[in-house]
Amino acid sequence: MSFWTDALRALQQVTLLQHKVEQALTTAEEARRHSIETRERLIRLETLIDIAMKRNVAPPLQLPEN
Repeated sequence: MSFWTDALRALQQVTLLQHKVEQALTTAEEARRHSIETRERLIRLETLIDIAMKRNVAPPLQLPEN
């Protein structure tokens, strides 16, 4: 192979690698956002449960006997 063929192939590989790295960074950013959203939702649920337990407004649900 000639120098130019090798150089072109190397540039193609670098471009492909750069594209894959950008895709990985995008995926990581999406995962980070999802993790933050999930953590925020969990905190809200924990807060609601904590408030409900402290209020203790309704007695525990009784299942009817057959």
